[in-house]
Amino acid sequence: MSASRSQPLELFVGGRWVPARGGGAVEVRNPATGRCAGSAALASAADIDEAVAAARASFDAGVWAGADPAERARVLRTAADLLEKRAPELAASITAELGCPIWFSERAHVPNPIRHLRYYADLAESFPYDERRTDGVNASVVTQEPVGVVAAITPWNGPLSTPALKVAPALAAGCSVVLKPPPETPLTVRALAEALAAAGLPEGVLSVVPGDRDAGERLVAHPQVDKISFTGSSAAGKKIMAVAAGRIARVTLELGGKSAAIICDDADLDAVVPALLPMALLVNGQACIAQTRVLVPRRRRDEIVAALAEALRAQRLGDPADPSTTIGPLISEGQRDRVTGYIATGRAEGARVVVGGEHADLPGELARGWFVPPTLLDGVDNGMRVAQEEIFGPVLAVIEYEGDDEAVAIANDSRYGLSGSVWTPDEERALAIARRIRTGMVSINGRAQAFGTPFGGYKESGVGREMGPEGFRSYLETKSIAVAP
Repeated sequence: MSASRSQPLELFVGGRWVPARGGGAVEVRNPATGRCAGSAALASAADIDEAVAAARASFDAGVWAGADPAERARVLRTAADLLEKRAPELAASITAELGCPIWFSERAHVPNPIRHLRYYADLAESFPYDERRTDGVNASVVTQEPVGVVAAITPWNGPLSTPALKVAPALAAGCSVVLKPPPETPLTVRALAEALAAAGLPEGVLSVVPGDRDAGERLVAHPQVDKISFTGSSAAGKKIMAVAAGRIARVTLELGGKSAAIICDDADLDAVVPALLPMALLVNGQACIAQTRVLVPRRRRDEIVAALAEALRAQRLGDPADPSTTIGPLISEGQRDRVTGYIATGRAEGARVVVGGEHADLPGELARGWFVPPTLLDGVDNGMRVAQEEIFGPVLAVIEYEGDDEAVAIANDSRYGLSGSVWTPDEERALAIARRIRTGMVSINGRAQAFGTPFGGYKESGVGREMGPEGFRSYLETKSIAVAP
């Protein structure tokens, strides 16, 4: 097990580490053992106000917004280099506070933030900020400017990657940022602030203020915040959108998901199952893009259920710091109880638990961890709660269909529309099905999206897009200036 991290109870406000002003502190528990993984200060309303004031002052003064894009790129690249040097330490820290397997921290949770910083550094330099347009008589310069002060509110399931996904494009665009990580995973993100400060980011441009719901509400409602970028639940996203509407603040919302994996009648299960399970069990099932509704052709249902059950039984549940572990604990006792509660609900609704379903029986200190074994529910109707509501745990629901049209109808019968997948060796058929799914991202046969692809969803899965040029443009405002022809 990773040792606990002891950190000063300070907040990064306006580019300086300062004592928290009455927000208290949180002791972060390692989800695998319940032991202390570290502690962090939490922001009070006064801390939030100070952070926004610093961001507003720095933006209005132009210390960063007015900097040459090449200088912004230099800072981001330098910060990426500094984080890369700390990669093993950061991976261990993420696994200790989140509970995801160490191999996933090493392969995704640490490299991706570094890649985001470098990608947006490149884009900051190459982006066409000005475009001259003419109608033959009149001429205009259409220019792109930073949107202003950004409130970035991030969830616990991406302790470093989600903050970087928001901070990197916002800083590349010239914005000033107040980042509010959650109290569940406030430890590793400290490294992002340290790296950017050491790279030469001017004071005032970035604050990192972990906080609870009250701190988030204070930040969202603050009249000096021009844009809110939020990742979290759809319920919270609705409240944020309503508050933002009061002053027409810009929003990007990346919210929940209940993604469908459509296994076609000609699919090769030997290829499908090992590729599908990592997409379904991502971050121990605690990912908005997890493929948790498995849609299967009626005539192959028994065969597919048997193959999935065998593969789930073979998963190794245990210490996330052990490289051989494939499934770690859930983030908290409350989340564990929420997930097992959904499994009980599924049973009550008529679903059959094929694999899993009970609290894990693990040895030693792992017995105190918040584990739920990977669970397969068969006989699920798409109208059941376990098919419609985001469980956020390692629970897969098998739903029958008859023909491609019904599969698409079931996939679209959801208030969410974030991700999905189609599994068939017939590429033309797969693409045709993918085009009909009302969701922001679809994978064919488990292929990963190209880096730089926009990330976001339809319906209650959000508003706007992150990643790629789309994620950069969301931090810019468009201005037209009439000029001499």
